[in-house]
Amino acid sequence: MRIVDLTHGFRAGMPAYGAAWYARFDLRRILTPDTDPAGQGRTFSQFVMNPHNATHVDAPSHFFPGAPGVAELDPAIFLGPAVVADLTHKGLREPITAADLDAVMGGEDLRGLRLLVRTDYLDRHWGDPDFWQKPPYLDATAAAWCVERGVRLVGLDCLTEEPGDRAFPVHRSLLGAGIPILEYIRNLAALRSRRVWLSALPIVVHGAEAAPVRAVALEGGTPDGPG
Repeated sequence: MRIVDLTHGFRAGMPAYGAAWYARFDLRRILTPDTDPAGQGRTFSQFVMNPHNATHVDAPSHFFPGAPGVAELDPAIFLGPAVVADLTHKGLREPITAADLDAVMGGEDLRGLRLLVRTDYLDRHWGDPDFWQKPPYLDATAAAWCVERGVRLVGLDCLTEEPGDRAFPVHRSLLGAGIPILEYIRNLAALRSRRVWLSALPIVVHGAEAAPVRAVALEGGTPDGPG
């Protein structure tokens, strides 16, 4: 079995979406080996973070007050078979449509599967000053396609919405149908198979609309053995 890390992690100084309300990640040492009052050389840290800034899951409560947050989601959603849609041919600011998904997935039965949309955008452009202004993105027809095909989760390495679209049709369509969104995954190019076993469990934060994830793909089997 081969394990491929799909996680875009947090680090001090990482780029962040350019809004005044969007907290930048910071790692603060609140206790160091030199300041440990017990004299045991311990380290304690405090995170200042916006969970949306690295690999994370959006729950329905992100857009629908009263809907389930990350703590209420069934863990089984984030653990199981997934299929990769290779859309690396899509250009900057180019929409990914239902027709595009049909072209790469054909009539494949996706009911109950996790769909991973691959563009390689994050791997190629993270750190660009205009990162949030130029990505390929899902359009409303792609979101409706995922709902109609019974996809259990949608993961992607580009942005979910068209830059500047404040109606957020894709979030509203997917989350409204109870389909969580796994955003800011990376390293899909390292996968050798279209079908993998995905583990993308969000941490449990009660009352939160999103939470960080350590996302990995398993190739050549499942946690129970050869598959």
